[in-house]
Amino acid sequence: MSKRGLLLAVSLLGLGLFSCGEGEKYELKQLSEELHLKLQPLKGKEKEKITSIVEAVFPKTWKVLSIYRVEPSEEKYLRKYLIRVYSEYDHVIYNRFIWFTDDGKVLFTYGYLVGNKTVSPIIPPKGKEYPLENVGWILDIERIVYGANLPTTLTVGKKTVYLVWNPYCKVCFDRWKDILETAQREKITLKLIPYHNVYYPIDNLYMLIYILYKAQAEGLASVLNKYYSSAKSFDDFIGNLKRDAYAFLPKIPKDDYNEIGYALKQISQTLNVAKIFVVPTTVWVKKVNTQLGTASGYVYVGEIKLK
Repeated sequence: MSKRGLLLAVSLLGLGLFSCGEGEKYELKQLSEELHLKLQPLKGKEKEKITSIVEAVFPKTWKVLSIYRVEPSEEKYLRKYLIRVYSEYDHVIYNRFIWFTDDGKVLFTYGYLVGNKTVSPIIPPKGKEYPLENVGWILDIERIVYGANLPTTLTVGKKTVYLVWNPYCKVCFDRWKDILETAQREKITLKLIPYHNVYYPIDNLYMLIYILYKAQAEGLASVLNKYYSSAKSFDDFIGNLKRDAYAFLPKIPKDDYNEIGYALKQISQTLNVAKIFVVPTTVWVKKVNTQLGTASGYVYVGEIKLK
């Protein structure tokens, strides 16, 4: 490919950056084997220069974890680097290649190989990784749930998984049967974290209060299955749930109504601090130390991941 052809084929793309604290997930040797390329950690002035440029170009919400010189590059006149960054809002480590011209004045943050009437992106085999994180905020959620007597357990098993959820989660509706079957088959204690924020319709809050109040007497799985199993479509599900919620809300004692509503507000604030704003989000808890108030696990934003 000509120099001009590759320059035309490479397009700028915004990436992102913020804090992980877990450091490298893979050693240099493992990264080299995965990429089938020679990697060299940057040091000194070269590292300072590339880091400063990357931090100026990438969005401020990502944090640079490490930078490696990659050999060989697609073209001799381009210097190739592997950048590993952590996104606080995606809870993901992204691996990305970047390229500089020999004079170091031009940066390409995404590259495409063009040939034989095909175009293919140049990306690392592992485009993203999920780091083991501090998820101690889960213990705060548990304290809120316990204090307000909110029924959040859907299935009982040996491993604990949390699913940030609300009625407007269409993916949850589409996969409801699979969610229950997988949780039971994999022996998972699946707990739903009810989520409402100011950007959701007020209907969402009312439906959550109705569901949680009814579930205190009937059980969460029983109440939800009634609506998920009988609905012919997602719109039918929301319509039936909304109708029953508005009809029943006046029957809920004021103190109970306020207690559930306040607990939902506290849960929302806790999730916001944890940088979780997406439904669904799955949180796998691997280790908990209740005495120290710490927990570690994996966070899958926008995903239902039970295996």
